[in-house]
Amino acid sequence: MKRAWWQEAVIYQVYLRSFKDSNGDGIGDFGGLIEKLDYLKNLGVDAIWVSPHYESPMDDNGYDISDFYQVSKDYGSIEDVKALINEAHQRDMKILFDLVLNHTSDEHPWFEAAKDKNHPDHEKYHDYYIWHKPKYDEHGHKMMPTNWRSWFGGPVWEYNESTDEYYLHIFSKKMPDLNWRSEAMKDDLKAMTLWWINQGVDGFRVDASNHLEKDWDFPDGHPGYEYFSSLPKHHEYLEEMSKEVFKPNNVMTIGEAGGATKEEALRYCGFDSDEFDMLIHFGHTWADTDNQNFLTPGKWAKGNLRLREIKESFARWYEMLGNKGWNIIYWHNHDQPRILSHYGDDGQYRKESAKMLAYTLYFMPGTPIVYQGEEIGMTNVDYQELNDFRDVEVYTEYDNFISFGASHEVAMQALRDRARDNARSPFQWSSEEYAGFSDVKPWMNVVGNYKEINLEDQLQSEDSVYQTYKHVLENRKEDDIAFGEITFIDLESEDFYIYLNKTRFATYYVVANFTGETKNLTLSESLEGYHLLHQNYPDTEVIKEMILRPYEAFVLRKK
Repeated sequence: MKRAWWQEAVIYQVYLRSFKDSNGDGIGDFGGLIEKLDYLKNLGVDAIWVSPHYESPMDDNGYDISDFYQVSKDYGSIEDVKALINEAHQRDMKILFDLVLNHTSDEHPWFEAAKDKNHPDHEKYHDYYIWHKPKYDEHGHKMMPTNWRSWFGGPVWEYNESTDEYYLHIFSKKMPDLNWRSEAMKDDLKAMTLWWINQGVDGFRVDASNHLEKDWDFPDGHPGYEYFSSLPKHHEYLEEMSKEVFKPNNVMTIGEAGGATKEEALRYCGFDSDEFDMLIHFGHTWADTDNQNFLTPGKWAKGNLRLREIKESFARWYEMLGNKGWNIIYWHNHDQPRILSHYGDDGQYRKESAKMLAYTLYFMPGTPIVYQGEEIGMTNVDYQELNDFRDVEVYTEYDNFISFGASHEVAMQALRDRARDNARSPFQWSSEEYAGFSDVKPWMNVVGNYKEINLEDQLQSEDSVYQTYKHVLENRKEDDIAFGEITFIDLESEDFYIYLNKTRFATYYVVANFTGETKNLTLSESLEGYHLLHQNYPDTEVIKEMILRPYEAFVLRKK
């Protein structure tokens, strides 16, 4: 099979609002991203995935789109987008945009017409969204159509007085869900997508791609996710978009979906799939939840790490896709905590665990996605006040925690541990005020450790986390690591992450102590022919019987 460019690429995710401010308003923008293209090229990046940049009230930082054809004034103009695409292409780099197909903002003209029965276009656009008449109890009191809960907490229904109906929103109430059973709505989304392709975009990451279909019988269920997530018909919609828009225009697509069977995985992103080229999956991203925590439940409940769960997720996806599809590897994105604070140690062993995390992920086969700031070991936020947070999800969930009996301190710690804002704090470019991100106070606070953790310092040190990422990404391309055959060793272990990756040119033997404790380990593989390529302690000696220090890891290579 002929290799596609995206199989050999390193993708870097840019959260535009927090990457680099170029015009002194405290908000990252396209000008700032253009300024830093050479930095990304030098790091080893081949493609840049840019978070939503469309016109938006910013209820959910741009995922609530009020005009698909306009660039948010926070980020620049369509001319800036064209300049970015041109400058990236001159450096042989691709540009990927987020494509939001599940919902719009409630301030989008479609919804403004849909909700107002006196609007001249009401009839046309009302069908673009999902509506339901109220239910009534025995006393005649108005009730929501179902008791489903949104992904952001709270009900999925919001009452609209003009039409005496509820509209469905599986995220924020300012993000009404689109009705994919409307042919006119689909035609408008296809036209919009083609317009962006014609601007020169090389691909898309399709947001919330497994939520496009809903159960139109609207049965009760709490939280009811099974009625608006991964319903079979959503595959038909994705195939339609692919056959009519994506494939004829030769753009790369990345879907986003939760758990999947082997059959579903191949349907999403098999080589003969009519949906996506690759799929972002989440089996490894919350492997430390505490199901006994009822004060800050769900993803907010930080517990002990289950390393086996992480390894089994990566192994499962590698095996499911096999030679019939292509895998993505990544640690986290804009919706999860910083990986160093999440699965590593952002205190005493910050540098060691950051390097360990790089070795364990980036020597695996597949296409890697590096999230901005990961390459310098950025950490979770240190915010002390609730109003320091910016994510709409935080405020709903904080109220939930308090109602469940959590104290303010417990609720705040859950936010510092798990909130999406952790991944969205401004990039720490230097030790200057505001971490070199902006000349003025940024839209959200810089993490307080920016004087110790910043790119400028790490460029000067061969021992830095940045230099580790740069060298590891170089290794990926030198030896065809993306196309290797991986064998996991001791998947059962809750202490060690160990695997072999055999490529056409070399075999890599990756060994990592994933704990903050000293551990004894007997290496199962013969060491003959291997040499030490990477280590996160300067005096590592690789022998058959080893005592691994906290977060100690190394990579061996054999031709």
